[in-house]
Amino acid sequence: MTHDNTPTHLSASRRAFLGTAGSVAVGVGLAGCSGSAPTADDPSGERTFRMVGSAIRTLDPVAAADSESTTVVTQLFDGLVHYPKGNIDPELLLAEDHRVSEAGRVHTFELDPEATFSDGRPVTADDVVYSFERLAGSKHSQSASKLLDVLGVEHETETVESDDGTTEEYVPGSLGVEAKGDRTVEIRLEEPFHTALGVLAYPAFSVVPEGVLGDVEGYDGEMSHEEFATENPVGAGPFVLDTWKKDVEYSVTARDDYRGDGPYVEGIHWKVTSNPSAAYTYAINRNADAFWVPTGKFDPNLVSIEKTDRKGRKVGTYGPLPENGETVQYRQIPLTWTYYLGFNAENVERPVRRAVAYVLNQQTQVEKVHQGRGKRAGHLTPPNLYPGGNPAYEDHAEQYPYGLGESRFDEAQSVLSEAGYGPDNPAEMTLSVYDATAWFETGKLLRDKLARVGVDVSVERVPFATIAERGQNGDLDAFTYGWVMDYPSPESFLKILYPPSSGDQFFFWGGTDAADRAESAWQTVLDHSSGSDADRKARAEAYREMESANWEDVIALPVYHPVGEGFYYDWVDVPKTGAAGFSKHKYTDVRVGKRD
Repeated sequence: MTHDNTPTHLSASRRAFLGTAGSVAVGVGLAGCSGSAPTADDPSGERTFRMVGSAIRTLDPVAAADSESTTVVTQLFDGLVHYPKGNIDPELLLAEDHRVSEAGRVHTFELDPEATFSDGRPVTADDVVYSFERLAGSKHSQSASKLLDVLGVEHETETVESDDGTTEEYVPGSLGVEAKGDRTVEIRLEEPFHTALGVLAYPAFSVVPEGVLGDVEGYDGEMSHEEFATENPVGAGPFVLDTWKKDVEYSVTARDDYRGDGPYVEGIHWKVTSNPSAAYTYAINRNADAFWVPTGKFDPNLVSIEKTDRKGRKVGTYGPLPENGETVQYRQIPLTWTYYLGFNAENVERPVRRAVAYVLNQQTQVEKVHQGRGKRAGHLTPPNLYPGGNPAYEDHAEQYPYGLGESRFDEAQSVLSEAGYGPDNPAEMTLSVYDATAWFETGKLLRDKLARVGVDVSVERVPFATIAERGQNGDLDAFTYGWVMDYPSPESFLKILYPPSSGDQFFFWGGTDAADRAESAWQTVLDHSSGSDADRKARAEAYREMESANWEDVIALPVYHPVGEGFYYDWVDVPKTGAAGFSKHKYTDVRVGKRD
């Protein structure tokens, strides 16, 4: 994304930029009596779309870093572009026109003249400038790197000394985002970036009214951040906040002045719940229109697929539910998400890492442990982002050296024997897994398999926060981890394999031929950042090289790509969600009919 003669802060920060990763967060809930959830405009609840959800943390777009908060932010706010219904191909939203000039460095947007905020104010170019300034410089922002480093908007930095050392910080007011009239916004990048619209579609780039908050220089603010983030989030989206009772419920109400079609419901209501089984009970009592079936309750024999579209999304039915006899609508969506086993290369020798790869058997992992709710992974990059899509993914996966559908015990024992290990002289390793039943089962299966070939594995079940904390301190051997899409490009995933910054991912990888090739390939990605065919081809080859280097040294061992699932009663109509996921789906097209 950068050249050697560009500012060093851009190159370094882009290399080091790391997205948020974590385990699947499932909204779960309390059992209750059948009924409807009211909102301010729908006191009977008859036209309110009802779901279950986990607790949200904030309604400020720049501060929302978790999927639950982002789901609600998506309903309340609009950005220049968005992921339509969660699809990974961005489309214009607040903008009605987009132009690119100066060899891809300058993006100009014309705003929709009918766009207004929920308080009636028109959306202007000054609002966009202010919103991006907040994203870059507010103390509340969690996504400044997406704007400054990934997208690479022009800006200045200054050196700041602190007790923790020297850092380069953004200079307020230096951002290359400018209003060219009431409805025209110009965004200047330090260099072309092929996925600029994909980054701008992220909900953190939502537009808020100029001066609504005083957390950036030059503005006193109309309200406190606490009020904006919890009570009065003024946005240009299709819904407004109705209620938020922490750890109990939250709801939004449809705007009647939203431009374009929809919303077709009066509002959306989420019941905050605490565990998957209770959430399921809440749903089968018909308190929710849409829900998720936890692994312990899921029966793959109840799934009937009627059709699969070109994006791999499956539509069918699930049922009858054993608890209430209902057969519900079923949707399955391939997500841009990868789970992997990570290794601290300084603590676990390569022969041991390769032995784990030989015995893993990703296909069995998906079918037996996760009950078919995913796709076995041969790459860190998900199929829907892999260059050439799923066919190219599968073609390259044929070269995977360890076997994706079988455990190769002889090869595992051979590679360990060459390193001096065997059943009578085992290597030792601790595997830290998510505090979830499925991953604990994965750990035990691997432990038993590896004991046969000469690796003594201790499996510990720990919270995700513990994995992250210990990983940063270099105190992990092997660990389970997940990575989700920051923007629709393979580098959103492969950036974690850049060896000089691999300590940030707990890998501590370097000093091998494969690591050198990965570093060189990542530099190729940085040096070919435009949307030209030549740069696209160069990046595609570099992506494949990074995947192959990871195969060779087994740093992030791909396990599976999970699917998103939706279970819907017959009285609701919810358009299919795309691979960007449910938190990016704006529910303007949902319809609720008469409930049984």
